[in-house]
Amino acid sequence: MEKRILLVDDEAAIRRTLSLMLLQMGYDVEPCEDAISALKKLDLYEKNKIKLDSIVLDVRLPDIDGIKLGKIIRSKFPQICIVYITGYADQLDMEEMKKVHASAILEKPVEAKDLVEYFEEATILESVPEPKEAIIEEKEVETVSAYMLIKLEKEAAFLNIYRKLYYMKDVLYCDATEGDYDIALLIQGKSKGDCKKISETIQKNIEGIKDIDFMEIGIPILDDNIRNIIQTAEESDDPEKLAAKRDFGRKICSYILMEVEREKLEYIYPVLRLSEEVVYCDYTTGKYNLVLFVYGTGFNEINKFIENKIVPMDGVLRVKKFPVLNLLEM
Repeated sequence: MEKRILLVDDEAAIRRTLSLMLLQMGYDVEPCEDAISALKKLDLYEKNKIKLDSIVLDVRLPDIDGIKLGKIIRSKFPQICIVYITGYADQLDMEEMKKVHASAILEKPVEAKDLVEYFEEATILESVPEPKEAIIEEKEVETVSAYMLIKLEKEAAFLNIYRKLYYMKDVLYCDATEGDYDIALLIQGKSKGDCKKISETIQKNIEGIKDIDFMEIGIPILDDNIRNIIQTAEESDDPEKLAAKRDFGRKICSYILMEVEREKLEYIYPVLRLSEEVVYCDYTTGKYNLVLFVYGTGFNEINKFIENKIVPMDGVLRVKKFPVLNLLEM
């Protein structure tokens, strides 16, 4: 039986050359041009009980970072051989590479015979994490969440209003922001009507609020493959790492509000949700249909993420950035 190889690289010439050479050496090669395509293919393999022997994975991919993709794959297939290929070996964080348990890291251009050596000799690493044990949890009460984007009156007592909102029982997050909105709230209620009532109560009872844009968080319509991809990725994330991303003492954070074409959402939503820079990516109804919470080492890094990753995406109609202010520094 031929050994099955998944080849993930965004360069068509590399896919064609390596596929042809590996096929001639007796390997069944499935080429993929990006991470989403690879994850869809892996999901189909699993559903159809098709055995995959090895993965050749480019470190730099156009949608999801190759290292991130490797972590997702490793969490679901802990014993599979993953060979990373890169044209930027000198820029790799080797400590990070150790965490993904790479079978090998090869510099481009890559020869098929070099890959075959690792396919044939790959052994199960002793450091591969054990599969997580199933945890039976009590069923949680279903809730509905919504964003409230608040604009204050020019002479409003900002800090007093912020403190009142911050300590309200239905408020999950309260962030001071720069731009068209002064405060961004994430609230939670038992229903959409409950969230609406919270919003109306806040606007009625807190003096100094000029306007509120209310955007309920919903569930986008995605095919099963995409849903499974997102679920697998979230299960592979380190909870401590996620918590650290909202540590404003260490990171610069910003909301990014986006309006995207509905027919393009199935591609845009998972790519952004699985991006390393994105802490949250929520589908919303209202003025915008995607709300991102992103982080970086500086605002320049966030600007580059917007310019290089978000703006070029087909289907993006409007993008607005609202940096989070660190009130401890004010």
